[in-house]
Amino acid sequence: MIGNLILKERLIKIFDYIIEYGILAIVFFIPLIFDFTGLSYNIVDLYKIVFFRIIISLIFLAYLAKVFITGRLSYRGSGKIFLFVFFLLSSFFISSWFSLNPSQSFFGNFLRQQGFYNYFNYLLFFILLILNIRDFKQIKRIVAAVILSASLTAVYGLIQYFNLDPVHWSEKAVDLGRIYSTLGQPNFFGHYLILVLPFSLYALIFMAKGILPRFFVILAILMQLFCLIFTYSRAAWLGFFGATAFLLLIWLVFGPRKKLVISFVGCLLIGLIIIIGLNAIKPIEQSHSSGIGVINRLKSLTDPKSGSNKMRLYYLESAVKEIKGESFGRLIFGYGPETLSSIFIKHYRQDWGVYEAINGYPDRAHNWLFDQILTLGFLGLMANLAFYFYLIYKAIIFLRARNKLGSEDWLIIFLSASLVGYFINNLFSFSLFTNYVYLFLILALAWLIINYEEKNREIEIKLTNFSKFLIWFSLLAVALIFFYTNNLNQIRAEIYYVKALKSMESPGCQGVINNMEKALNLSPSNNYYQERYLVLFLNCFPSVSEITQPESRKDSLSRIIELVDDKEFYDNRINLARAYALLGSNLDKAYYEKAEKIYVGLIKDFPYFTTAYEDLGRQKMMQEDYQGVLDVYKRALEVLPSLDHPDLNDQHRTQISSIAVRLYEGLGQAYFKIKDYDLALDYYKEGLKLDPYRATLYKNIADIYYVQGQFDKAIAWNKRGLMLSPTDYNWPLALSLLYRDKKDLIKAKEYLDQALKLAPENQDLKNYYNELNK
Repeated sequence: MIGNLILKERLIKIFDYIIEYGILAIVFFIPLIFDFTGLSYNIVDLYKIVFFRIIISLIFLAYLAKVFITGRLSYRGSGKIFLFVFFLLSSFFISSWFSLNPSQSFFGNFLRQQGFYNYFNYLLFFILLILNIRDFKQIKRIVAAVILSASLTAVYGLIQYFNLDPVHWSEKAVDLGRIYSTLGQPNFFGHYLILVLPFSLYALIFMAKGILPRFFVILAILMQLFCLIFTYSRAAWLGFFGATAFLLLIWLVFGPRKKLVISFVGCLLIGLIIIIGLNAIKPIEQSHSSGIGVINRLKSLTDPKSGSNKMRLYYLESAVKEIKGESFGRLIFGYGPETLSSIFIKHYRQDWGVYEAINGYPDRAHNWLFDQILTLGFLGLMANLAFYFYLIYKAIIFLRARNKLGSEDWLIIFLSASLVGYFINNLFSFSLFTNYVYLFLILALAWLIINYEEKNREIEIKLTNFSKFLIWFSLLAVALIFFYTNNLNQIRAEIYYVKALKSMESPGCQGVINNMEKALNLSPSNNYYQERYLVLFLNCFPSVSEITQPESRKDSLSRIIELVDDKEFYDNRINLARAYALLGSNLDKAYYEKAEKIYVGLIKDFPYFTTAYEDLGRQKMMQEDYQGVLDVYKRALEVLPSLDHPDLNDQHRTQISSIAVRLYEGLGQAYFKIKDYDLALDYYKEGLKLDPYRATLYKNIADIYYVQGQFDKAIAWNKRGLMLSPTDYNWPLALSLLYRDKKDLIKAKEYLDQALKLAPENQDLKNYYNELNK
């Protein structure tokens, strides 16, 4: 008997260690983890998510084992909180069930990963925290872990600022002009910082004792503030200003040391002056980012014509239109998590290409209220509001009952400041994984402080030992299955996907097929992999055609087409059309009709997207339907944003110009085919006005003069092309042929010699040399 009691006590102690250090591991490591190896495509969140799920499962199983050993479940505070959590989780589940894309809503899309599965884990984290944190010492350890993790994240942000980052990101912070640290995107890094800064301020005032601890906490605060500034995230700045104003107001009313507020404000102003000064003399490598700067970003906060400000207004306008037109069912249940890209694309208009990347569209409304309504419906909105207002209500009751706020009580004020910053930020942005984890951490800590003087409430667990054993091992089996299928396999699929991308450089592209097959075997319901498999196969189809028989190529492509054929999303539809067009050009022209039907449907549904126009025009060119090319490309020019728009910036003007140049060139080629050389020449020259460095336009113009017999003009335009591309042997070859036609064999041989120097192994050039020197 005594031996059993000792064993139980030891097991409980072990499980307590697992729970406490598991919680600390989540708090400390989640902001820091990312894939610095480059083996995965989603380098920021994938490994964070898998780590979180594994640790949460361990904590849950350890807690359940502890409950079964002790025979009781204990908690502080009202049990109503569990009902509100259940209501919140149920609303998310129902919206996912009735989603436009249930699979994506349950497991999250490829990059965001914010489906029901992760949301369940967030709420499980919240529940495990309020069930397992027993005293303020544990809370202080969590606060310390938050500060230490935030400090290391800030250090990496400083490394990026000074262009010392050893990690190869797809876009370097120095090129972007904004730092993003381990969160991979400046806005999410800024959002994270406004969540953790109040922890550091609280530690400075109430936890740090002695010169050295205070020095390190002050250093942490300065690093975090520095990084917050240089994320240039205006939503995060607004959140920080709101959180700061909230703290100052509360401190002026309840704080014991009002001089501290004055000192804090003074330090903040001095810090801002220093940071603005550093911004003026920032590293020279960043000086090209002229549109980015503290002053410019602050000015743009109130500029309604600023690109991101204008786009947020467009998003809100689109959200309102969508809500007004929703069916009753969608109003109640929403469209489901991770589906809003399919909603916002319908509202794309011509001016969107002025204020953001052309043919781009969001997957969020960038406003918490509208995102909740569209995603979860009014049922989900009510569940969220009920949950948050219940916590606010309990916090107010708690604070009103305090005659004087102690150091522990003040933590809930600082946690509230984090929440104020969070929700102000999310009036203009949205949260992803790390910030969701910290949101529920903050909410749980607030609940624990509100109830830390409450007596433990206990529920006796009346189960047989066999039932406990069966339940625990069943849940262990479920956890292992989910770990294998939705975590380990997800990482393995990512690695194969990256290998497939790298295989694009190899001849034959067999590596693409093999690696994508492996990725899909590991993650068969992943919409992103299905769509990307089709895209990659389309890109390597010419290479595949060199090594396989037509029927084999057709079978391979048909099998991939089946993966996306029943999907109604824009990317799936346009890639499906491209697949049919490719089959039409390489195997059977009957497929052209299927492709055209899809393109026409896309143009009807999304009339301001230019991609379908361009693709259909290219198909018409392959079909030699030149009048069709003219009709499609002229319509595309009509829906392009105007290059004379007063709010168009250089980046977006370049994007629009590149599309216009392609359309002008296509129109010129169609007119050339129908022998309307004057109009062909006009369109080619329109293209040159926008892009004088596009070499193909010079060749097209030279070809017009050649067929008109104006050899001197053809030579002049080919020479201009040669000046643009002096290493391309085709230019001197073209000049050689022109001089040969002019009977100027000396010049013909001279330019042929140039071509041979550039491509000495080219057999066609050698044959031409022999012909010319007979």
